[in-house]
Amino acid sequence: MTKIRFYTDVTEPVALIQHLVNQAWARQRRVTIYVPDRDQAQAIGDQLWQQTADSFVPNVLADAANASLTPVHLAWLPTQIQHDDLLFNCQAALPKFFSRFRHVFELIGTDEADKMAGRQRWAFYRDRGYEIQHINKQSQ
Repeated sequence: MTKIRFYTDVTEPVALIQHLVNQAWARQRRVTIYVPDRDQAQAIGDQLWQQTADSFVPNVLADAANASLTPVHLAWLPTQIQHDDLLFNCQAALPKFFSRFRHVFELIGTDEADKMAGRQRWAFYRDRGYEIQHINKQSQ
C-alpha cells in the first residue's frame, strides 16, 4: 500500500523538494514532481539543475523526448506520469493516480487555502486506511 508523508508549514517548498529529491537520487529512486503547470515545472527543474556540483540531480520535463531516460520527472498532466516510485504532489488537488506510487509526499504551505486543501487530502488518505507520517517544518 502507498505510504503518505505530509510536510506541513513549509515556507520554502522548492528548497524542501531539492533536499528530498537529493536524498532520493542518492538512493537511486525514481521521482515524479507533480506541479500545476509547465511554467512551475520549468522553474523547479531549473533550480534542481543549479545546485552545487556534488548534489547534481538529473531531471527533465515530463514531455521531453528523453524523459524515459531520466530518474526525476517534472509533470503537470496525469498522462505524463511514467514512474511509480516516489510522487511529490505540489498540486492542491488529490492526484487520482496516487495509489500506483510506493510513496507520496504532500507539501503543505503556510497559507490557509493550502492548509485547507491539505486537510482534505489528509482526511481522504486517513479514511481509506493509508499509513500517514506527519512532519511539521515549523517545529524543525
